[in-house]
Order: sequence, then C-alpha cells, then structure tokens
Amino acid sequence: MQLQFELVSYDTVLDKFNLDETMYQMEISDEDAQTYEILKSSDMNLYNWLKESAFFLNYICDEVYPNSKSKKIAISDINGITYRRFYFFKVTSSDAHYAYFKKFFTIFEESDWQDREEIGDEILAHLSVKRQELIFDIECTPLV
Repeated sequence: MQLQFELVSYDTVLDKFNLDETMYQMEISDEDAQTYEILKSSDMNLYNWLKESAFFLNYICDEVYPNSKSKKIAISDINGITYRRFYFFKVTSSDAHYAYFKKFFTIFEESDWQDREEIGDEILAHLSVKRQELIFDIECTPLV
C-alpha cells in the first residue's frame, strides 16, 4: 500500500508552522496497511500511530531530512486526511473548522448568539497545548 503524506515544520523561535508543500510517498508493509485501515477512521489514532512508528521515522530520516540534526515537524496530511487546521487555525477560520474543534475539545456553545471570537479564542487556547503534542523532534544522524 502507498502512503502519501505532507509535513509541516515548526519554527520554535517564531512559534509558527510552515507547510513543506511536498507530497511524500512511501510503501508500507501489508501488516502496516492493515493497521492503517483500522486506524484511518480515527484521525488522531492514525496520527499517533504514524508518529510513533519506527518505519515512518526511519523514512523521514532517510528520505525527507537525511542530514537534519534537530528538526521539529508535524504531519500535515495522511492519504487525504488533513491536520492542517491544527496548525493554521485562526479566529476567522471557516465554520467547518469551528464545528470540528468544538466537538474535538468538547466546547459547549451557550447560544447561537455567542461571540465567534470568544469561541475562537477558546479553541486557540486548547490548540496551544494540542499542537505541542503533535510536534515531534527529528534527530537524524548522517550515515558514515
């Protein structure tokens, strides 16, 4: 099975994400493909599985950032499942992103009249913590 993914890099100094804009492809084993099929319906389980998988981290070090001594990255997209809203959410983001995060963070809206900025600020507060969980450090040592 082919796994397609995109990455974002994290700039610690600016506290900012930058889209890599490269679509990477890798072949995964049949066993990993079965795991992928089980986890793809839960976007965060899929993300965490891939983030912790040795085959994925090895591919990142070997093919994507081969000589990177220290780099902070996160996954932007996996086979069409997007995580970009986690990195690029703004108070002016679309209703679909608001709905997703209100459900994801269990944010109760008191009424339809509640200020959108207030909800957006609450989402951003939750995201400041969640983003740190999604970032992972790549320590790739060059082959000698």
